[in-house]
Amino acid sequence: MSDYIGATPSYGVFDRQVILGNGTATTFNLDFMAPPSSLLVVLQGIVQEPEFSYTTSNISGQPQITFSEAIPNTDRVSIVFMGNELITAKSANSNTHMDEFNGDGSTVAFTLTRTPVATAENFVVFVDNVYQRFGSSFSYTVSGDVLTFTGAPTAGTKNIQVIQLNGTNTLNTVANGAVTRAKLNFDPEDDATALAIALG
Repeated sequence: MSDYIGATPSYGVFDRQVILGNGTATTFNLDFMAPPSSLLVVLQGIVQEPEFSYTTSNISGQPQITFSEAIPNTDRVSIVFMGNELITAKSANSNTHMDEFNGDGSTVAFTLTRTPVATAENFVVFVDNVYQRFGSSFSYTVSGDVLTFTGAPTAGTKNIQVIQLNGTNTLNTVANGAVTRAKLNFDPEDDATALAIALG
């Protein structure tokens, strides 16, 4: 039987992420969680060996990749998620995360320990137990992993509390043409089975 029921798969899609080295960092955040063997990692055109050149982990809901050596400054790393076939909702940053900083009366910029997935709607910030409003004309802004206050917080021990709420759930779907015979519990070439599926 050469024909089958349903739309003909035309292409498959694998998620891809690109990171740049800075000469010192060995650990970088990933867009999705995957075991090392499910990633195709290419550094400046050279394929890296899983478990030897890099490993992966999940720290407080944040997927990360850790290289055995620091990535040279401005070198590109291409990461293709070969096994990211999911049909359930999954969030990379699924847990609430909190940073605490010490104000000194002069510092306005503070580096977060987790790069946020959103800005205003994802933060709750307190200084000396007083809620701070997001915005450049209000209390603070966020760029990348740096939170900057419009005015220096007063001096105090852990008197600055930055809470990142749960990340946004995203629904990943199986790519067209990605389902193989091994994933099915019937023979797609069996005429009787195909007819039963068509008739419901």
